Amino acid sequence: MENVLNVAISPHREFMPAETAGQKLFLMLKLRPIKDLAVTRPPTTFAFVIDTSGSMYEVVAGDTKPTGITYNQDGKEYTQVTGGKSKIDIVIESLLALVHSGRLSTSDRISIVQFDDSASQIIGLTSATQASQLEDAIARLRSFSGGTRMGLGLRRALDMLSNQQMTVRRTLLFTDGQTFDEDQCRAIASNFATNNIPITALGVGEDFNEDLLTHLSDSTGGSLFYIVPGNAVGTQVSILDLPNKIIDEYSQAQQEVITNLALTVKTVKGVELTRIVRAYPTQAEFPLGQDPYPIGNAIANDETIFILEFSMDSRPASRVRIAQLGLTYDIPGQKQRGELPPQNVIVQFVAGQSSTAQVDQEVMNYVQQCNIANLVNQATKIADSDPQRAEEILETARRMTIRIGNQAMTDSLNGAQEELRKTRKISAGTRKTVKMGAKGKTVKMSNDINDQLSETEMRKLTGT
Repeated sequence: MENVLNVAISPHREFMPAETAGQKLFLMLKLRPIKDLAVTRPPTTFAFVIDTSGSMYEVVAGDTKPTGITYNQDGKEYTQVTGGKSKIDIVIESLLALVHSGRLSTSDRISIVQFDDSASQIIGLTSATQASQLEDAIARLRSFSGGTRMGLGLRRALDMLSNQQMTVRRTLLFTDGQTFDEDQCRAIASNFATNNIPITALGVGEDFNEDLLTHLSDSTGGSLFYIVPGNAVGTQVSILDLPNKIIDEYSQAQQEVITNLALTVKTVKGVELTRIVRAYPTQAEFPLGQDPYPIGNAIANDETIFILEFSMDSRPASRVRIAQLGLTYDIPGQKQRGELPPQNVIVQFVAGQSSTAQVDQEVMNYVQQCNIANLVNQATKIADSDPQRAEEILETARRMTIRIGNQAMTDSLNGAQEELRKTRKISAGTRKTVKMGAKGKTVKMSNDINDQLSETEMRKLTGT
């Protein structure tokens, strides 16, 4: 079978100093499907896992009129109103907009799962062109209410999707509250990762656990969005824009012509793999507990870029192989599997520092983008106890976003710094904005692999 995946492997330095302990090597793994493969369209299989707890009936948009009645739900007090749109109304509108978007075909299948105190499969995997069946199922989302047990909903989705092969599988999770079964949610995430079922996690309001949603999206190679009522700022998404966001997420999945990427990394003695991060188009940090490491999918017409971080013991001046990388993957549109034969990672250790100063700026720009999330996490943890230090860390992150050109993240960090200066703390909503936003869309740093000239073309152009 012809090679359908262009691969480039670049270290952040070609030369490393000899006789130096505790060094880090950052390795960029850049993948892009060939142009012929980009015209194929894989079938998709989506499970929508929707929170139907009582708090989802809170009105968040439109004109409302108070009734004077108050009620308690999930430990919070709400004032009953008439008119306007609730969170569940907008979720229903969004799912109906997807069904009627014209983007779906008979090879695309949708299922809908709800969860509150319990969970149920409202409709199993159904062809996306069966509009009336899907409409009836979506309307039934209003029939539920209760507490929040997200793990039950995720288990239903996993059971449904795990035996589906040669298709792009995705779970889209929508929630607005704390769940009672966080431990089960975290445990089940590894099963989603093993089965290469990314979780796109959307949290709305200020009551959900952003660290849990980040874990679910990170460990499965998914995406993360903070949904807010009203106008969105920086990296936020307005709930009124939810229909477009869900259609965009589905369209993105339809572009994933390479799926089930599994990375094998074999290191030599004294070298340890310490981190695997997807750096582009969105960020995700993969756990290191499984080998081979499931690292998600690759999209057509663009690159998918990963950063691998290695720590190395001291070595004498020499040219050595420090690791070997291998890759297997599925091509669902062709119902085939492919592989990248083992690739050696060679490093030249040299005496003295002069020849080791040169770094690959593209690699380091992606490393820095991935580190913005770490800086933001540090700052939000210490904001209450040491607001001055938190602001300094946020300023470091903000300067990085300016240099890289990530305007949405710059705007979010500006808001966080301003709030910190005024109130000496970071509110729950602002914390979610910067933490979840740091995992969002990454700014691209260079040309595509497919756009680079081959050695033969270079010789023709230069006449050598």
